[in-house]
This record gives sequence, C-alpha cells and structure tokens, in this order.
Amino acid sequence: MRKAWLIARQLLWQNRWLFLMLMFWPYVMAIILTVGGKPDPDDVLWMLHQECFAGLALVAVTGSTLLGNEQRSRRIVMVVARSVSRAQYLLALLMTAWLPLVLYGSGFLVSGIGLAVLLHKPFAGVLVMALAQLVLGVWAGSVSIFWSILLPQIPASIVSVACVGLAVYLGELGMIGPGRLLLALFETAISGRNAPATIGMDAVLTLLAGGVWFAAAAWIFSRRDLNLTAD
Repeated sequence: MRKAWLIARQLLWQNRWLFLMLMFWPYVMAIILTVGGKPDPDDVLWMLHQECFAGLALVAVTGSTLLGNEQRSRRIVMVVARSVSRAQYLLALLMTAWLPLVLYGSGFLVSGIGLAVLLHKPFAGVLVMALAQLVLGVWAGSVSIFWSILLPQIPASIVSVACVGLAVYLGELGMIGPGRLLLALFETAISGRNAPATIGMDAVLTLLAGGVWFAAAAWIFSRRDLNLTAD
C-alpha cells in the first residue's frame, strides 16, 4: 500500500493545478446560481445531479488515460523495475483517479450544504449524494482501469463513461449494486427524504463490484506485455 501511495502522490503532484481547479468548480457553479438572488430549488437540484455525473466522469476519464500516459512516457518501466508489483501499480493508478474525487466531493458537499441552507431545506440529501459519489468513484475507477489495459486511451474513456450510462439504465430495470446506487444518486432530493432504504446494501455491493473489476484488471495486466509506444 505504501508503494502504491508514493506512486499516486507523484502522479497527483504532476497534475496538482488541474485537480485544484476541479475542487473549486462546485463553488463557481453555486456562485453563478446565487448571483441573481435566491435560486430556484429545481435548478439547484439539477445542478447537483449534473455535478454528480461530472465527478464520476472525471474518475472514469482519468482512470482510462493514466496507463496510456505512463506507457507512452516509459515511466512505467522504471516504476515496475523497482520491486513494485503490477497489482500495486494499478492500485496507484486507481488512487490517482479516485483521490481527486475526494477534493471535488468536498467542494460539492460544502457548496451543496450552503445552497440547501439558503433554500431553508434539510441537506441530508447532499450528504447522501457526496458519499454515493465516493463509493461509485471506486467502482468507476476500477472499470476505467480495466478498459485502459485492453483499449487505447480515447476508446477506453468512451467505453468507461458508457459503462456508467449502462449501469444507470440497468438500475432502472432493478439491477442491484452500482446500477441501483447510480439511480439513487441521480434521483435523491436535497432533503434526502426519498433516499431508498437499500442504499447501504447497494453501496457495499458497488464496492464489491469495483473489487471484482480491479482484480480482473490486475490479472490481465500481470499477463500482458507492456505496450511502450514510441514518441
């Protein structure tokens, strides 16, 4: 775990300014909504749901491009050569894709609570959405890393985001786990009173599903040659 964290920390530092800008994005959107006075509750809820999707898309796109960037720069050879297993390396990539969501989620949570207070509404739903994003981020990151092993960066990003959309569709059909949790995420009200009773179970199943995707990615990656693309 320590080796994975050291690798992730270096990768995060390389993109620190981008991630810091993303952290402030929810604040910017909240300011835009409140410039004209008290915002409409429906507009606030729509914005929160859009930010939820943007957070998951951020993880999916980041996770699907990290491996390709590392292979193209050949840094992966130096890292793997230093007694770092390929599973640990993929864990570092997952941490690099997921940790920015924590920063983004903090901005989402603070700005969302501020808007709920402005509307004189309970903010339990904002907390539910923030926590659901973090859980789904683990799953989305694992899915994107899996596809990044099999596909080039752009197709991997498209397929990863498509998997999120497919899970939402399956959630509408009653699929437990990621599908139903995604559906709950995009249907939860600001007050949180309509949050389903099964959300806790779906969160656990989503983490398990993420573990399965990650284990499959690690198994495939350990049996593939490194694709070192020439500059």
